[in-house]
Amino acid sequence: MDPTSEVYPPYRLVAEFMDGSRLLFDGLTEQQAMDALEAAQAQHGDIYWYDGVTDQHYERGVYHALLPRPPVIDMFDFTELILPEDGSTEEE
Repeated sequence: MDPTSEVYPPYRLVAEFMDGSRLLFDGLTEQQAMDALEAAQAQHGDIYWYDGVTDQHYERGVYHALLPRPPVIDMFDFTELILPEDGSTEEE
């Protein structure tokens, strides 16, 4: 295994506490990250705000590899389609 590779947990939350600290909380489930966030209140005071992390690896707290792929939409360009001007079809 490459020692420089980074591991990204499936869920990551960020919270700011009344003491001014802003911390990240990771978990294998969203509930696990939330439990860690709530447990930190004992040391840092009440939660001022929290949210899911959005950065190059996460979207709203979920690791991007866990998100479903967007749907594939096939696009067809008919701008160059040649149709007979009289509307008739060619039959041989």
